[in-house]
Amino acid sequence: MDGFLTVDQLAQMIDMHPRTVRRYIREGKLKAIKVGGEWRIRREDVKMFMDGNAQVLQQNAIEDVQAYIDGFDGQISGKFQVCTVLDCYVKDNDEAYEISKIVMRHMNEDEDHGEAKSQYFYDKDAKKGRYILWGNPRFVGRILNSVGEFTGEQN
Repeated sequence: MDGFLTVDQLAQMIDMHPRTVRRYIREGKLKAIKVGGEWRIRREDVKMFMDGNAQVLQQNAIEDVQAYIDGFDGQISGKFQVCTVLDCYVKDNDEAYEISKIVMRHMNEDEDHGEAKSQYFYDKDAKKGRYILWGNPRFVGRILNSVGEFTGEQN
């Protein structure tokens, strides 16, 4: 089911609580189907949902970054912390989404990332994927290096 996401996967990807994602499904704001008693969301439906909510997500991201700057981000801790905004100018939403999968792979598979979070949204007018990353510098650096390798950008 490579073309589908679970509620938990989507929630982590867009930095929402799984209950919020389920509420969006229940309210009909997000299309989903039940498979084996669990909701599955098609990637195409995620794209449509994200495009429709880009301004809300962007405002939430701005508020989260400002909270970090002001020292009020209680979700990230540790001696060294970093918050970075990565803007990737791409040809379309599919390319931006591929980059988001790189970020999510690190969020899901890196064992030593400590407390970290990420947000992603696509601005179709600017053809830009925006990725906001919080965590320890080494972890965020690995993500940035992976994105650089994927896009062919050099340091």
